[in-house]
Amino acid sequence: MRVMRNAAAMRPDVEAFDGALLDLVLAGDRVAGVVVIDGSGKRLVHLSPAVVLATGGIGGLYSKTTNPAEVAGDGIAVAARAGVELADLEFVQFHPTALDVDADPVPLLTEALRGEGALLINDRGQRFMTNIHPDAELAPRDIVARGIWEEHEQGHETCLDATNSVGESFPDRFPTVWQHARAAGFDPRFEALPVVPAEHYHMGGIATDATGRSSSPGLWVVGEVASTGFHGANRLASNSLLEGLVVGSAAAADILSSGPQGATSELTIPERLYEADDDHSLVDEVRTIMWDHVGLVREAGSLCAAIERLAVISGSARTLRAQNLALVGSLIATSALARAESRGAHYRSDHPSPNPALASRSLVKPKPAPSTALRPKRRSAA
Repeated sequence: MRVMRNAAAMRPDVEAFDGALLDLVLAGDRVAGVVVIDGSGKRLVHLSPAVVLATGGIGGLYSKTTNPAEVAGDGIAVAARAGVELADLEFVQFHPTALDVDADPVPLLTEALRGEGALLINDRGQRFMTNIHPDAELAPRDIVARGIWEEHEQGHETCLDATNSVGESFPDRFPTVWQHARAAGFDPRFEALPVVPAEHYHMGGIATDATGRSSSPGLWVVGEVASTGFHGANRLASNSLLEGLVVGSAAAADILSSGPQGATSELTIPERLYEADDDHSLVDEVRTIMWDHVGLVREAGSLCAAIERLAVISGSARTLRAQNLALVGSLIATSALARAESRGAHYRSDHPSPNPALASRSLVKPKPAPSTALRPKRRSAA
């Protein structure tokens, strides 16, 4: 991000604005710009023949996440209100080993620790992964995460013990983990670190092709907010960086080759614009619902309860963050309910096996939100 910001700052043809994304501007079925709110609370409209969303993932939807809390699915929310096609929303990856401390986000304890021989133990001093998978601690990420989850469900604490495998060399070999551990009062050279799974990456998002094009003309989508299909049902670590670089470059080339496309229809925005302030009680409730009912282990009854409560919250939310969280949470829960099988990072305890009939991507075309005509005041020429 620092590199990108610095590169943009050196370009005289790039004008940067700080603010929060509120919604997309439409001209018929074409995306024609964005509505944002700046630091002073003023709503602004930026019209453009091409809009690229790169708003990141959905971590803030969950009470435990390795993502910054403000990364909470806003791009999916604005696309849903505009009726843009979405894909694979049920596939949410949880990292197995986040440091179990009172922090938001929770610090990530790299998988390289387990690669170096760190062991997962419960509060009885037992290695529990050996009974779950032949590769034990080196099993696939979703299997390890569910193993830790089950220990917690049974009332046990879980720890990652690297005292023998890393020990005294911790500060030099894993400086980031070392800093997080010491800040929380732990010394990983001599004691095991408490761990908990946490939301980490979303394979789903706004459906795009390989050039980042969405189902709506004028809208390209890049990064974690996009669902290109490249990751399948369970992303391999670090592939998302490559995807962002490749699709970002492809999207830029595609936009340049498309030529200018001016709006020919009346400009519209969603009829209801929410305040950008936070409603902490509703936000916290949504994040708890998602963690408890739409998390690592899912089943129909719990998903239905989540969908019902999220609909109530969506109807009562008066702030943008609460509304976006409830909307995106409901879309994910509904997709998880529809996929009555277990595949990749999506696990249903009531349907624990994959269903060959469901071996395809899931696509959702939300109904656009009621809209109103937009007649913005244009900035005067300098």
